[in-house]
Amino acid sequence: MKKFLSILLMSLMVLSVFVGCGDKSTQETPNETPSETPGETSETGIGTKESPVEVSIILKDASPNDEAIQSIVKAIEEGMAEEENYVKITFLEPPTGTYGEAVPLAFRTGQISPDIIYFQGGDLPVSNDGLLEDLTEYVQNSAYVKNLMEEHTKVKLENYPYLLWLAPARVPAPVMRKDFADQLDSFDAVMQDPTVENYEKMLTEIVEKGVAKYAITSDGDLSRMNTVFNQAFGVTGTIVKEDGKWVFSKASEFEKNKLEFFARLYKNGLIDPEYITKQWDTMEKSFYEGEAAFIAGTAGAVINIYNNKMTQTHGEGAELVVLPPAKGVSQGYTAIDVSKESRGFAINAQSKVKDAAFAVLDFMASPKGNMLDKLGIEGTHYNVEGEKIVFTEKFPEWYPRFWETLNKFEPTPELAEPMMSAPGLKSLEMAKEYYVEDVNVLIPDHLISQWDAMNTLYKEYSSDIIRGVRPVSDFDEFVEKWNQSGGTEFESYLVEQLGN
Repeated sequence: MKKFLSILLMSLMVLSVFVGCGDKSTQETPNETPSETPGETSETGIGTKESPVEVSIILKDASPNDEAIQSIVKAIEEGMAEEENYVKITFLEPPTGTYGEAVPLAFRTGQISPDIIYFQGGDLPVSNDGLLEDLTEYVQNSAYVKNLMEEHTKVKLENYPYLLWLAPARVPAPVMRKDFADQLDSFDAVMQDPTVENYEKMLTEIVEKGVAKYAITSDGDLSRMNTVFNQAFGVTGTIVKEDGKWVFSKASEFEKNKLEFFARLYKNGLIDPEYITKQWDTMEKSFYEGEAAFIAGTAGAVINIYNNKMTQTHGEGAELVVLPPAKGVSQGYTAIDVSKESRGFAINAQSKVKDAAFAVLDFMASPKGNMLDKLGIEGTHYNVEGEKIVFTEKFPEWYPRFWETLNKFEPTPELAEPMMSAPGLKSLEMAKEYYVEDVNVLIPDHLISQWDAMNTLYKEYSSDIIRGVRPVSDFDEFVEKWNQSGGTEFESYLVEQLGN
């Protein structure tokens, strides 16, 4: 990873001779007061009241004709003006097509050239072309952004300094209904000592007592079950050390042991036999209707949605309980890939208003900006009543356009009621408690086809082993084919990236 980034940075250094750095481009812009350090505004602020700096933004699902976007633009401009930073913000209409594909293509071809670009994939070729600004110094000199960053965000920015995304780590957390848990003698043991054995006892009791038809369901792959059991079986990351050598965990003895465990759960009727063909909506339907007792969803927002729908349908007794990951060789939820952000905001390296562009992002991380982003417009989405923030009936229509994080979010005055349900907040706490960084590498272009073939093999063999179509002993055959399909070719690359 470090070598990969070094190559990128060398390319950008060469490119900077022609493009110029953030300071130079800022000095060439009459509307923006120059600053000596990227991200650090001068004493006189940005722009003037008479001549604000124009900043353009492109963001998914953010049309300039949208009334909510018009409201947020007005609020940002007024809030920044109070800090003597004067900007005029324009949201651009995203190009037609799938956002994650259309935006990078339109940007690289010059069809669009916003100052701030939200990427949802497709950014790596853009940064390889030297079209995205290195945000390291901007963040270091920020007034607010750096204070909201969690550990995974810091590491991702260090590894890939072109995307910024202030959000909780996207970790699936396991949940089940409290009224189901109350019926289980084994539940307390799982909460107090979540060994694999105790988990298996609880899942077995769910089915044997008829609490639910199946203990676990999923939506086509193992990711939701993996967040509970990967670490316990030693699948601690995408890449692990086995016999002193770096190998992909999918082809490790640790994975074999985990698949053997899943196969036993499946044989005993604990795993929904349709887990491999279910889509997310049919999976959730199975959970809401009580057919399956146990699923995992993204900590925070998704768990909050699950909880609200569950209690609306079955009453307050069906409030969700967040469960810990199983412990064994290790303990933690799904390992978080910190090689780079998968989505986030970037600044156009060709922009002539980079300081102003980052100032917008920084303002949205300030107490005022954060309240705007999370709560919406006062008088529309909330009112202040008796020194408390009271949500209106329109509040559910609002959602953050910039930063999803609730880290250090302490609005003044206080909220009359929490923004998120107790299980949603608890899942975020547990995601932090059981946070594990992944060991991973970016797949080089010349090995992408091999990587795809290897993962196709894994999906075939893992599902067959779990469903009993193949015996667990066939895992050794899978490893041979995995190596033949490209695993052997990766050996030197893994050493190059990770060392011996």
